[in-house]
Amino acid sequence: HAPPILVAAMAIKAGYNALTSLLRARQGFGYLALIAVQFGIQPILAKQFISPSAVTSSLVFSAELAKVVGCLAIMLSDETGARCLGTWRLKDCLIAAGVPSVTYLVQNYCVQVAYQNLDGVVFNVLNQSKVLFTALFSFLINGRVQSRMQCAALALVTAGGILVSIPTDPGVRTDSQENRGLGIVCVVVAACLSGLGSGITEWALQKRRRNNYLLSLELASMGCLIILTTVLLGLSSDSVRIKNEGFFVGWSSSTLIPVLTQGLSGIVVGIITQVAGGVRKVMATICGLILTCLLQQTFVGHSLSWHLLTCVFSPYSDGACC
Repeated sequence: HAPPILVAAMAIKAGYNALTSLLRARQGFGYLALIAVQFGIQPILAKQFISPSAVTSSLVFSAELAKVVGCLAIMLSDETGARCLGTWRLKDCLIAAGVPSVTYLVQNYCVQVAYQNLDGVVFNVLNQSKVLFTALFSFLINGRVQSRMQCAALALVTAGGILVSIPTDPGVRTDSQENRGLGIVCVVVAACLSGLGSGITEWALQKRRRNNYLLSLELASMGCLIILTTVLLGLSSDSVRIKNEGFFVGWSSSTLIPVLTQGLSGIVVGIITQVAGGVRKVMATICGLILTCLLQQTFVGHSLSWHLLTCVFSPYSDGACC
C-alpha cells in the first residue's frame, strides 16, 4: 500500500488537474468568470480593507510576492512547469520580462493610489481605457490591426472615460481623503502602462512561446527585487516613511484580503491571455464593471448618476463589436 502522504499528494494533484481542466473548458470560461468577479470586487475591497496610511510599497510588494508563491507552487506540481524551471536562463528572462516587469510595477503603484482616491465605478470605467492602449501597443509591437468597427468601439470607450472624468458637481467634495484629479491621472497612466506591458507579454507568450506561469513568476520576482532595491537605496518615495514607521505601517489582518486577490489575479490574467485571448479578457472585465456598480449601490450606498451609467455601459459596444 502507498504511504498516506503519497496518497494525499496524488489526490490533491488529481483534484488540481480536474479543476484546471474545468476552468479551461469552453475557451477558459471558468478563468474568465474568476477574473470578472475579481475585477468587480477589487476596488470595493481596497476601499474597505486598505487604510490610507498604509505604505504603497508594502502593498505592491506583498501582491507581487503572493504571485511568486502561487506561480512556484503551480509550476513545481507540474512536470512541464518543473522542466521550464530546470531550463531557465537569465538572458531569456531579461528579454521576455525585463521591460514588462518595470511597467507592471509602476502600474501597480498607480493603481493603489487610484484605489484610494476614486470610487470603484469611476476607477473601473477609466480603467477600460487600457483597451485603447492595448490595441495601440498590440499594433506597434505585434502588428495586429483593428477593424473599423473595433476602432469605433475603442473610440466609445475613450469617450466614456472622458465623460466619467468630469465631476457632476465640481463644488461638492464628498470625502476629504479623496483627490479626484490625482486618482484620474494615476489610473490613466496605469492603463497606458498596462497596454504596453500587455503588448510585450503577448509577444513573449505567442512569438517566443514563453510558459505563462514562468513569465508571471519572472515579472513578479523582478518587481519584488526592484521594490526592495529602491527602498533600501532610498530611491523610493516611501523610503523615509518605512525607515521611521516600518514597512507594514497601517496594515491589519484584513489588508491581506485585497492584497492576495490583487496578486493572485495576475496569474489568472496570464492564463487568460494564453487560453482565451485579449478580447474575451476585455469582456470579462466589462462584466466585472457591472458587478462593481451593483456592489457599490448595495453595500457602499453610492447612487450612480445617469451620465456615469452611460459610461459604464458604453464599453459593451466594444465587447460586442470585437
